[in-house]
Amino acid sequence: MSHALIIADIEGITGIFSWDDIENDVKLYTQEIEVYIEALLRHGVNKITVCDSHNAGDLIDPKITKMGANIRLFSKMDSIPHDEKYDFALLVGFHGMSGSWGILSHSMRFDIKEVAIVDPKSGLHIPIGEVELTTRWLGSYDIPVILVTGDREAAYEANLFNPYRHTCCVKSLLQTDLYDISKLYDKLFYNLYCSLQLDKKLCLSPDDNEIVVKFHNPDITQALADKGYTKKDDQLLFKNCADLFNKLYPITSYLNELNKEIRNVNMAFLHEVRKLVKTLKKEDLAESDIGHLLKKNLFFLDAASREKIIDKIRALIG
Repeated sequence: MSHALIIADIEGITGIFSWDDIENDVKLYTQEIEVYIEALLRHGVNKITVCDSHNAGDLIDPKITKMGANIRLFSKMDSIPHDEKYDFALLVGFHGMSGSWGILSHSMRFDIKEVAIVDPKSGLHIPIGEVELTTRWLGSYDIPVILVTGDREAAYEANLFNPYRHTCCVKSLLQTDLYDISKLYDKLFYNLYCSLQLDKKLCLSPDDNEIVVKFHNPDITQALADKGYTKKDDQLLFKNCADLFNKLYPITSYLNELNKEIRNVNMAFLHEVRKLVKTLKKEDLAESDIGHLLKKNLFFLDAASREKIIDKIRALIG
């Protein structure tokens, strides 16, 4: 019995370009997962495990499990059971990494600036997104990824380190013409069929590089280092993608609390800054380094920047 693992995300789903209509986005999410399940069943794959990896993992309608006798749905990647064999995996609905020309692009979380692998020969840091992170994590469990679907940037990244596996681009940030979604579903159906013909061993990704994670706010890096995570320079260091994924959900839980504290501190700080700058002209403030620093996201303003702002305000006030 062939067993497929589908790891799904919502940002790269066909027809989703924004969060303006989340109800419709969720409908499109489930609808596309049904396309993959139908295609797999039609091509003889009769055991399918689906993981909704987006945030809490509660957006895919459980009705998909009624499409076949051996279809399961799990929330979040840490709940995927690894006590049984998966013959291959599909990454569906994936998006580009932070800073890319992707649609709703990011790297894991809004507060993460960059995730990169460390090249052992040169020491260079090569940025990667969730596509490469996930393929390497699955590789650590000996699960090959045969197909990656999503926006243009996700498809590009899926072939960056492994040009053999199949990809299917369903949308682009530069797209201007409307399209018939059913035609793209036909494309997904065909690409899945093609991916099933591949030598799956060649789609397996090694997980043998160190990973560094850089946050927008350096105070977060230090706080995590104080918690016992490994810090190197201004980044967190992990042995490989499996090491990062194994620690991801505890880190995420701590980050959510930490970000609340950072936001409250910065809100109080900005309140004090407004009192201090009342005697200054707005244009003088805007054209100074202070204006640039104050444009930072409330979650990204760190202690060193706050200190610099206060020093410069005092210098302006005299």
